[in-house]
Amino acid sequence: MKRQFKRKIRKHKKKSRTVRGRISVTKSGFGFLTPEDDLDGRNDDIFISRSNLNSAMNGDIVKVEMMDQKYSSRGPEGCVKEILERAFTKSVGIYFDCDRFGIVSPMGKNGVDIYIQKKNAGKARQGDYVEVSITKYPKGGRGPEGRVLSVIANDKEPGGDIKAILREYDVNVDFPLAIADEAKNVSAPGYIDDRVLREELKRRTDLRDLEIITIDGPHSKDLDDAISIKKITNGYRLGVHIADVSHYVKEGGAMDDEAFQRGNSIYLLDQVVPMLPSELSNGICSLNEGVDRLTLSCIMDINHKGEIIDHRIEETVINSKGRLVYDDVSDLLEGKIDETQEFKEDSENKSIGPGNIREAKKDVHRKNHLKAVEHKKMLKTMEELAILLEKKRQEDGSLDFDLDEAEIHVDKNGIPQEIVNLDRRIANRMIEEFMLAANRTVAEEYFWMNYPFVYRIHEKPDTENIMKLKTFMAGIGIKMSLNADNIHSKVLAQILKDLEGDVRLPMVSSVMLRSMQKARYSPECSGHYGLAFKFYCHFTSPIRRYPDLLIHRIIKEHINKTATSERLSHYAEVVQEASEQSSNTEIRAQKMERQIEKIKKAQFMEAHVGEEFSGVISGVTSFGFYVQLENTVEGLVHVSTLDDNYDFEEGKFKLIGRADGHEFNLGDFVKVRVAKADKFTGHIDFQLVS
Repeated sequence: MKRQFKRKIRKHKKKSRTVRGRISVTKSGFGFLTPEDDLDGRNDDIFISRSNLNSAMNGDIVKVEMMDQKYSSRGPEGCVKEILERAFTKSVGIYFDCDRFGIVSPMGKNGVDIYIQKKNAGKARQGDYVEVSITKYPKGGRGPEGRVLSVIANDKEPGGDIKAILREYDVNVDFPLAIADEAKNVSAPGYIDDRVLREELKRRTDLRDLEIITIDGPHSKDLDDAISIKKITNGYRLGVHIADVSHYVKEGGAMDDEAFQRGNSIYLLDQVVPMLPSELSNGICSLNEGVDRLTLSCIMDINHKGEIIDHRIEETVINSKGRLVYDDVSDLLEGKIDETQEFKEDSENKSIGPGNIREAKKDVHRKNHLKAVEHKKMLKTMEELAILLEKKRQEDGSLDFDLDEAEIHVDKNGIPQEIVNLDRRIANRMIEEFMLAANRTVAEEYFWMNYPFVYRIHEKPDTENIMKLKTFMAGIGIKMSLNADNIHSKVLAQILKDLEGDVRLPMVSSVMLRSMQKARYSPECSGHYGLAFKFYCHFTSPIRRYPDLLIHRIIKEHINKTATSERLSHYAEVVQEASEQSSNTEIRAQKMERQIEKIKKAQFMEAHVGEEFSGVISGVTSFGFYVQLENTVEGLVHVSTLDDNYDFEEGKFKLIGRADGHEFNLGDFVKVRVAKADKFTGHIDFQLVS
């Protein structure tokens, strides 16, 4: 009997396997491992119970031994056998004073609390954002211990939460002295003086007499794209003129090295961490109204079917004739402007006091409206072309997800005053279409020339995710006529089109988007599934994205006939490294932006605890359902707060009451009361009212 038992053990050991990956530990104490290699091609995360973490912390790279599937109802499950690399020796969080000791709770939903002895708390006080070093990692059921290194900000300090997030992700806001000096040198007054301009015009196309405008947000300062348009015999001639940042930021210089490390600008509500110093991003490179600027232009001839039939890419000089604002252009095109209204400057309003701030804002709005009216004919032509391009793109299977996007308005202290659902109006959509056209055109030209390049790719969704999506759709009554071998984006695009006006559209868009792979940068041109483009790159924002800046250099080497085999070999190495770096920094920026949005939404709802709101069920799980309010704020109604015991039907995404059979389904409208909002974690709890 004993011999037989040993044989069974040996047999079991042969079946066991280890998986390497990065672990994510929740505040509840359990974790999930994301394998470095797909687990049997399934792309599943592996569940790790609290007892099987074996001192692993959030972000660690570990080796996990897989457990027998039949013992787990959670899918793949494993046990940490070895910690290969600690993710953090330091952490950022909120300090809580617990009399005899302190606790630092990491920001966000992941990570575990760190115990702080009083002697190691330094100057930290209740609610402070702090940075701690980890002095002891978890062991034998005890959590990690640490020591406060510094107080980043106190709870009441304006922008303290943003400072903490920047520290958490190791983002340096300020530029080193060498970069600042280089930026001042290239942006010195008179840099584009008559002499320099004459030299540049010898080899650039002079477009300064064209009606060229910019359309951006009201507070935008880094204007890196401008538009010209005119009707031609067989359609339209569209000019997309992009700031020639590469003229100022030279390869291998201090600014270039810093821009590469940053990868992109980061936008955190009312704060911006720019990729380039403000002397360039808001100054010499910004396509400000009424000044000469060096640009790289993609000029396209587009027929009445929305097809790009000819194009040229060239170095140019432009002079913007108008700095327009999205909402004002949309107001004009939607017939919401009184074009007969005149504006007269009121000299008495030059000194604005508290009593006439609102009137002064109205004056600014009227002036912006009238500026849009000045370019009415051009804007009408832009609208015509944008509609054609959008129609053609959608016919080709491009996916336009109807996702709610929040616009959070904060006061001077960083306290959210209003959250609104951002509307993608006609002016925003016009500029998007024109940028897509230019990005697509540039990518295709340099693909066929076989130049080293940085492409923006979006691969097809994997088979399992598509089948999960199909199951979800069936659960809410939508039939998907596709299978694992037929995943053309046209099928998904048609579903979205058929759901226009349906309350399920935002929910379907969200779930469909989560089933997609993430777009990324690559030196290989494998197409963009979501846009249904065979060729695509990022060309239009070199002020705030490094890949755009890099491909501008490559394009200009071709234009100026300096693209020797040696230079192309050099770029073949550079584009590989830049693709990886820029993809990583983009993910970092997205995480930061999402985290601060959750924190600010929770902070906003703190002032509304006890109040009732109407919303729609946006997610259903075994532990409750999520409700999204009209202003995009989302909170959880936990099953423990309901008046019955509920069973979760996973395939149909619904909860069913055992006593009366009452159901909670995706898309149901409900009324909820705000029970709790935690600005530190960004978590919001609702209670069902009706």
